[in-house]
Amino acid sequence: MKTIILLLALSYELPSLGQSPVNFTLHVKNFAHQEGLLRVSLFNSEGAYLKESFKDLHEEIANLEALSVTFEGIPSGAYAISIYHDENGNGELDTNFMGIPTEDYAFSNNAPSRFGPASYSEALIEISNTNNTHTIKLN
Repeated sequence: MKTIILLLALSYELPSLGQSPVNFTLHVKNFAHQEGLLRVSLFNSEGAYLKESFKDLHEEIANLEALSVTFEGIPSGAYAISIYHDENGNGELDTNFMGIPTEDYAFSNNAPSRFGPASYSEALIEISNTNNTHTIKLN
């Protein structure tokens, strides 16, 4: 009986063995000006995409050419990222009367956002110990 319990416990733990947390760095380029904040959201499921982020970061913009932010200790896996330049610091992606964003934004893979946000599948990237950086250009 002890052997069965031990085997069950080990089989439960096996998938997580070797999956050490990853420090993931995102490089963002193409800022129009330094006012406001860069807001970054990391999504780990299609159902939560653009609704409920897995992790969020924000950073003051100190350099127009590029800015880097790091998510520390996240599990390896598939993620989609959305970013926007919160120019007025209100915590929202501002839009005009037609719902078109008035602040710069972008998605991982520099996925296109033609008539709405990029799809989860287009923005999906794999994060691991060997793939732990990504670059996005603001639109």
